[in-house]
Amino acid sequence: MNAYHLILEASAFEKGLGNIKKWCANTSNEVKLSLYIPTFTLKELDFQRYKNKSFIARESLKFIEQVEERNERIKKNQKSNLDIIIEFPDMLDLVLWSEVLELAGSKHEDAFNKLPKRLKNLLKSCIYLCHLSSEFDDDRKWLLVSENHEIQELACICKIPVISVIDADAELSKNMNRREFQLTQNFNKKITESGRTEKNNEGQNVVKTKFDKTVYASRGSGILWAP
Repeated sequence: MNAYHLILEASAFEKGLGNIKKWCANTSNEVKLSLYIPTFTLKELDFQRYKNKSFIARESLKFIEQVEERNERIKKNQKSNLDIIIEFPDMLDLVLWSEVLELAGSKHEDAFNKLPKRLKNLLKSCIYLCHLSSEFDDDRKWLLVSENHEIQELACICKIPVISVIDADAELSKNMNRREFQLTQNFNKKITESGRTEKNNEGQNVVKTKFDKTVYASRGSGILWAP
């Protein structure tokens, strides 16, 4: 079974709520999914909901609550492959700011000290999961999912693995929809085999095919509609 452990930053919900809903709906016996919701994420979404009247923020908070409640009900009767973890604010006290600065290095110390508290708290959450939780016999490998470029840069400086929603979706879809992924791979292979590979002006490989050798993607059985 493949296991994925994702820290969801607020921008992941803003840009990829539909993707996150799909991940939660498609967990199966082949995939175990753990989603960690930092205090930062909840506060950011709450701010956007009230201050900016954000529909996505409101729907995201509603979805988090629904998934948490549903998961608790399921866990009472059976084992679930979806785990959603809402951070306790007290957890932030487990990570000293000096530990964050140590990971960032002296080169970034001044810039990090000037960060707003909300970003400092997010870094604490991520550093605890990615670097310190193993000290408490937690061997899970966590990834931060973010669409915010500033947060992505801060994460890289602190050696926090970070990916975009698109990259996370591609990896999860590959395992959650293994059959569809394999069909796509087979289709791409046939295209490559039946075509002629050439290099374009940018040095990239381009596959050229002939119309009489066109390979069409698999379709379901049935009668085609005609006017």
